Amino acid sequence: MWRIELCGVNWDVKMKFFMLPDLPTPDVVEGDSWRRAILLEDKAFAVLVHPEGEGKIAVKGNFSSREWKKIREKLVEYFGLQNPEKLYEFMEGDEKLRMLKELFYGFGRAGLISMSVFEGIVKAIIQQQISFAVAEKIAARIVQRFGKTFEWNGLRFYSFPTQRAIVKAGYENLKDCGLSRRKAELILEIAGEENLEELKNATEDEAYEYLTSFRGIGKWTAELILSMVLGKNVFPADDLGVRRAVSNLYFNGELQNAEKIREVAKIRFGRYSRDILFYLFLYDRFFSKK
Repeated sequence: MWRIELCGVNWDVKMKFFMLPDLPTPDVVEGDSWRRAILLEDKAFAVLVHPEGEGKIAVKGNFSSREWKKIREKLVEYFGLQNPEKLYEFMEGDEKLRMLKELFYGFGRAGLISMSVFEGIVKAIIQQQISFAVAEKIAARIVQRFGKTFEWNGLRFYSFPTQRAIVKAGYENLKDCGLSRRKAELILEIAGEENLEELKNATEDEAYEYLTSFRGIGKWTAELILSMVLGKNVFPADDLGVRRAVSNLYFNGELQNAEKIREVAKIRFGRYSRDILFYLFLYDRFFSKK
């Protein structure tokens, strides 16, 4: 068993971000424990995380110390377990941000919505023009049908399907999971691409240009991927939930257009826009007037 020290982060608050169906996406959250299979060089490892005492989480799985370093890096990046001290200081300077910090104290820094670039792009495509809850159910069907699954210590673990597995599944099988014709075609097209992980090293402009070169990936999807998959400090102001949250906080609930929301983010959120985005998603989920 391994451990990760949490500095300024509350694991229970982190778990609030997961709004999962009773199906693997491939994440499974039960109480305060989280698990999924993590792929390292196409080999799937069981990873089970739960809190242990004050200020630390325990990590268990069928991996060795050789794999632990990479798995630890993935967990820190995925959950946003970096020290949030500077972010908290920044949020103290704005009345509304201070309120968000107090509401979700312990959430800390922004994480990611995926363990790989391919997984994140697929999830962003699935989320287009449907509710997050419905999108998660479709993602779960894809995981169950085409991802790797196995048991460890009496628990079942799932991984997100590889590009190869999605290509092998084909158009009709993807549609059967609840995808529209165009989404199934687009996901297959993305699955045929090479070196997607290199997008993490691209500039924002390079990544945006690449993503929007695909028919079916517009501004909203591209910005969501830049922020929540690639970890760029990009603010997807076209997202309705984001617009609603910012409008409720700063404009007495009067829904603002994307340009106005983008202006607020630039002036008030600055270099922490991506971090604050996650707080806005939480605020919209639990407190926004809809």
